[in-house]
Amino acid sequence: MDRRIVFLFFTVLLVLTWSVTSSAEFRMRWTEVDLVLDRDGKAEVTYQVRWTCRGANLHGFYFEGFQESPVFDYAGSYAVDQTGRRYGLNIKRLSSKKYDVVLEKGQAFHEGEITYVLRYAADLQASGNVTLTDSKDSGRLVVFNWSPVQWEDSQEHEAVKVYYPVPIEPLKDINKELERVKFMTEKFVNARYLINYSTVKGKDGSDLLQVLFYREGLSSRYHFQIQTYIDAGFFNLTTMAPSSVVSRIPKGFTPAPEPYIINRFSPGSFLAHIPLNKRKLIIYLVIGFLVFGLFPIIVMGRKHLSMQVAQEGISKVNWDRNEWIPPQIQMGSFRKNGKIGKKLTPLEAGLLLDLPLAQLIGLMIGNLERKGLVRVLSYEPFRVERLGEIPSEDPYENSILGAIRSDGSVTDDIFQVVFKDIAQGIGQKLWDCDLDATKDYYRRRIKDLPQEATKDGQRDMSDMYYWGYYYDHYNNTRYYHRNYDSYRSADDMQKTIQQFKLDPQETFSTFRTSTVCYEGPFLQNVCHDACHSACHSACHSACHSACHGACHGACVSSGH
Repeated sequence: MDRRIVFLFFTVLLVLTWSVTSSAEFRMRWTEVDLVLDRDGKAEVTYQVRWTCRGANLHGFYFEGFQESPVFDYAGSYAVDQTGRRYGLNIKRLSSKKYDVVLEKGQAFHEGEITYVLRYAADLQASGNVTLTDSKDSGRLVVFNWSPVQWEDSQEHEAVKVYYPVPIEPLKDINKELERVKFMTEKFVNARYLINYSTVKGKDGSDLLQVLFYREGLSSRYHFQIQTYIDAGFFNLTTMAPSSVVSRIPKGFTPAPEPYIINRFSPGSFLAHIPLNKRKLIIYLVIGFLVFGLFPIIVMGRKHLSMQVAQEGISKVNWDRNEWIPPQIQMGSFRKNGKIGKKLTPLEAGLLLDLPLAQLIGLMIGNLERKGLVRVLSYEPFRVERLGEIPSEDPYENSILGAIRSDGSVTDDIFQVVFKDIAQGIGQKLWDCDLDATKDYYRRRIKDLPQEATKDGQRDMSDMYYWGYYYDHYNNTRYYHRNYDSYRSADDMQKTIQQFKLDPQETFSTFRTSTVCYEGPFLQNVCHDACHSACHSACHSACHSACHGACHGACVSSGH
């Protein structure tokens, strides 16, 4: 009898342990990458990787599979969870192309969502991802052939935003501007991704070309390859990919590395991912020739007719000239006219409606005070005391709570980070919406606020805090906030906001195209000496289809 009880006890314990273990999980949700390309082929890259966790211990992950040699910005790399809490990262180099990324001090994340932010600099010209090439029709071009790392997890979406050092006139027709700068893409790029074109302020204040590549529902190990071309006059490069595998490059240039030479002939295909450079290709061709040379009578007898076709095709190609056909401009935008995004939070709506940033900061601080979460100690310098550890229900307000130090000061870039997070939230919710129609929707909603509040009995509810202030701001009244002076907080913040490198009168429209917003993630003093082994080749369009097709038909037909 005692043995049965012991056996039953261990059986129940085993089942309970298996149940708890099986219910714990973590998975990757999405990846978003910003790549700022310089004229000399160097780049600053920022990865944002969102994970969701349920009852598990998530420490980190392996970061591997990139073409370039990264120089990490350890101070600018971190993780942040949904409550706004920040974690430092330990980034350990395991090999030349593999790094271990974990939360510092052995920390683990257990429940909710957490975003890892990784920043590094790299020399994409040294790795062969950016180089020069010549086109018979378009002249000298710069080819950008790069992809982010491949993840083992499937993802909800992946986005890559590339900032080119190419001035664009934002008020002119974007199609004509792209033709002027000779911006082109490979056909597979337009077939795989949604593409959006816009401008951003550069360091010198000029409007630069910004291109977003976006895809949803990515399978495991999806290869997010991007291959574009642009006028070489905007760059200062010293490497070049010859127009064919046998032609020579002009004097004064060095050959660009091409570790994936098949991409010349079949760009974007699965064969283009095979690591094969020119030297290995020649060796394999020679071996293949010797092997098949042992059976010359059989091969030539079966291929006699095919070789006649191949001879006719080869005669049309002059390998001393540039025979490839340059890709044509193909553009797409996924914004739908008239579509309205109705799921913005009050802060996102205020930022979209161009409320001055100083007033929004004042409102956020005032709301945290109203909730009893903080107490402002001084505005010059800005000092604030956190009252307890209870988080706010608003994630953007939580970012401010998480940035408060023990002495009452806050991190220097907290408000820049908050507004960039809000802008990112707006972008994720309105990526396919009509911005003008959405703004009109929220303006009407604010105008009709008194009637809606009276009808629904929500005039004094917490969610009316921001909406009520917007109504007072745009109608020059004190209808909602006569009992709580949030204006004082906004006015005081105008006196102190300069210490956070923001203009008190700046709005979302000016902030998202300002130098601060553009340079913010990339102001770290990272070194640009990453010039080690070459990776994924910056190949131009593989345009020897006539010869390739002829030879392929001669040597591969009949099942061989």
